[in-house]
Amino acid sequence: MLNRNNLHLLLPCLAFASLVSILPLAFVYEKGGRVLFYYCAYFSLTGLVLDAFKKKTINLKNSKALAMLMLGVMFIGWSLYAKYYDGEAGELYFTAGKRCALAFIIMTYIFYLYREKVLDNALIIKCCAISLVLAFITSSSFAFIQALTSPERVVLGINRATLTAYAYSAVTLALITWILYSVESHYKKLYFLAVAIISLGVIMLTQTRSAMVIHTLLLAYLTFRLFTLTRNIKFIGFVALLMLVAVGLSYKVIETRFDTSVQEYHDYQQGNDRTSLGSRFTMWKTGILSFEQAPFGQSQTERNQFITHYLDAHNNKDSWAIIYIKVHLHNEFIQYASLFGVLGVLVLLYFFYIFIIAEYKRNGSLTPIAMAAIAILLYGMTDVVLTSIEFIAMFSVLVVMLTLMGNKETKRR
Repeated sequence: MLNRNNLHLLLPCLAFASLVSILPLAFVYEKGGRVLFYYCAYFSLTGLVLDAFKKKTINLKNSKALAMLMLGVMFIGWSLYAKYYDGEAGELYFTAGKRCALAFIIMTYIFYLYREKVLDNALIIKCCAISLVLAFITSSSFAFIQALTSPERVVLGINRATLTAYAYSAVTLALITWILYSVESHYKKLYFLAVAIISLGVIMLTQTRSAMVIHTLLLAYLTFRLFTLTRNIKFIGFVALLMLVAVGLSYKVIETRFDTSVQEYHDYQQGNDRTSLGSRFTMWKTGILSFEQAPFGQSQTERNQFITHYLDAHNNKDSWAIIYIKVHLHNEFIQYASLFGVLGVLVLLYFFYIFIIAEYKRNGSLTPIAMAAIAILLYGMTDVVLTSIEFIAMFSVLVVMLTLMGNKETKRR
């Protein structure tokens, strides 16, 4: 209970309570999760300012927080250039940049609270674990409810099937990795089995092609890692069998998406890129060409004009790429290179270095954070994830909680 003697704990409690409430709510009601994210940032900023006035030492050099801040600075800097110096009136990244900056503030403050033991650290870790599990339960339950009540693709509260698949996959893969390496319980294998099978079923319901492939492959890898820990061939065989059943139940969806992909690739080979896959191939090619002619960055208007003129010159003015380039180029690295130039590629490489390679080096194995980041990296090969304002909030919150939970990991490598 808060009273006059511990009133100084009000801001830390509010910041942390809002943090652990974001993920369980965000999948079901995105706006609610967004509001909580902003409140968490405001509480965190106020707490940082007050403690700075009290001459307390606050670490502003956390590598994970800085990786998010660098993305934010790049987004905002490019948006200022595009808007005020080149008259850009299209898609800008002010909101994405702002959320990255707020993520930096949240990370800095929550890590500070943990380091200074302002709150009960054991309770903090327990609440983070509960939040992650609740996020899985609420999102999975809502997904099956949507599937039973609508013939459309599952979108959860995010209302975009692709982004839903990416975010849900990253969160559940992180949860499975945490169960694999951190949970010490007789029910460890049962937890692993339940989350793996349910998550695979939900991913199939989103009908997102890249997620259907990548999530399945990463689950197979984690199942192999479970075998190296348990050496239980019968159980691993049972997991594999259930995964095959889950895939089999989605056979019609998989068959339809596979046939569509094959047909779209064939059409592209015949010179028709007026398909989802064909337009991606065209965007990747022209995006690389636009980077070559503007290696230090350009506005989206300039890039799109270059691509349009190139397609016109090559008798492909009806390409669907002309429609999609107004959004992005459906590849994280090509998108950054074509707009932000060499700097954008370097910032993106640093981001993945911090969340994958540095994580691996620090812990000697694949951590939940690294697994989530690998999924994001792979999804970024066919889409653009890190400029999504919904995903930025969810990923940054996931990183904070997993970092705190990792401080008490009992590692069995």
